[in-house]
Amino acid sequence: MEQALCDMVEGALIAKGMDAATAVLIAEAGCAALVKPAGRLVRRKGKKTATRAVKKVKRKASAYSKEVGRQLKKLKKKHPRTPVSKLMKRAHAAAKRARK
Repeated sequence: MEQALCDMVEGALIAKGMDAATAVLIAEAGCAALVKPAGRLVRRKGKKTATRAVKKVKRKASAYSKEVGRQLKKLKKKHPRTPVSKLMKRAHAAAKRARK
């Protein structure tokens, strides 16, 4: 794979008018530096942007959202092994009843 890339770079340099011997040297040196086998533990780094400096403003939680949170907390305490999706449905119904 990396040899094919080196050959492409070499061909492009020769096509631009560079001497063949010089093109071979530059292509080999460039590929040796750029193309390295990836190990098992290679991780991708995320993009570092300037957004860290700007703090995003959180929106105020609605009264309904707060009530659902309270109801969900109660239900989780009563039924710890029940899946959260089912508890959310019950919390929504309980919050509607509590807000009337």
